[in-house]
Amino acid sequence: MRDPSKLWLDKNENTDPALSAVVTKVMRSLPSEAYYTYPDSASLYAKLADILELFPEQLVLTAGSDGAIRAVFEAYISPGDVVLHTNPTFAMYGVYSCMYGAKAVTLDYRPSNNGPLLLSAEIIKAIAQERPKLVCLPNPDSPTGTFYPIRELELIMRAAQRVGALILIDEAYFPFHAESCIAWTRRFDHLVVARSTGKAWGLAGLRIGYAAASPEVAKILHKVRPMYEVNTVAVHAFQRMLDYAGDMMDSVKRLQAGKDLFLSEMERLGYRTLKGQGNFMHVAFGEQAAKVHAALEPLVYYRKDFNEPCLKGFSRFSATTPDLFKPIIQRISEVS
Repeated sequence: MRDPSKLWLDKNENTDPALSAVVTKVMRSLPSEAYYTYPDSASLYAKLADILELFPEQLVLTAGSDGAIRAVFEAYISPGDVVLHTNPTFAMYGVYSCMYGAKAVTLDYRPSNNGPLLLSAEIIKAIAQERPKLVCLPNPDSPTGTFYPIRELELIMRAAQRVGALILIDEAYFPFHAESCIAWTRRFDHLVVARSTGKAWGLAGLRIGYAAASPEVAKILHKVRPMYEVNTVAVHAFQRMLDYAGDMMDSVKRLQAGKDLFLSEMERLGYRTLKGQGNFMHVAFGEQAAKVHAALEPLVYYRKDFNEPCLKGFSRFSATTPDLFKPIIQRISEVS
């Protein structure tokens, strides 16, 4: 259990107090039927589809973006199928590959002067060689923070199309990284896009996300969903939060400002940084690492180091607001 007296920057949650106040207001406004009735998600499907400029038939509500990922595996993967994914990445790609008997083929990020590196050309080549049933590609990826520009992502998409592979693009960090391929679900029938509400929306505890795909693919995903895909409280809360998209975007801007401040201060102190494209960043404290970790122990949770070569020596911090970052920056400055 995490100590509530510390700042929680270890799981890429949204710790923005202003957005938390909006979420609290929404939760307090929920009607009593949000608690005593079984879920009726039709109005949320309609509202979300309208915002995304998709048809409701293209959407599947899920228990977070993880639920969307699992649904893809359950609907499409049989023992012996090849699943292609990056490494390191979200751990559940490997877990679900094992659970559903797939052969996981991993593409490793390499260390470089600019952080973890995996060229899109390498992914395209692997797709042609391995002919996978499923390609899993978070954009941006985690924990690396790497991303592929839309023009490169389309080349990867078309490579998957040529071999008959389904491609799963995880956009859990949208809109921290604002480029999206969700509109492509209107014209590609081999694409699934997963989205989360646990990052930008500050709703990690409600476990609600969604998948977007062509109506044909979404229909298949609906076949493996539970009787009620998400709970009633989450349905009501997310539907109401959609009216506060402006507040969500303001929160993203505050967290980006905090991220920029933290990175600039770490660079001023002489530390190597990786900005990444999610709501997190990396810092290499080098020879000062032991002193910095000891100094931060009473204040904050964060990922201190990685075993993977491409991130070895880096610590990862989730983004928070400038005001919440200032005590962290001050403590690091005192021991640097």
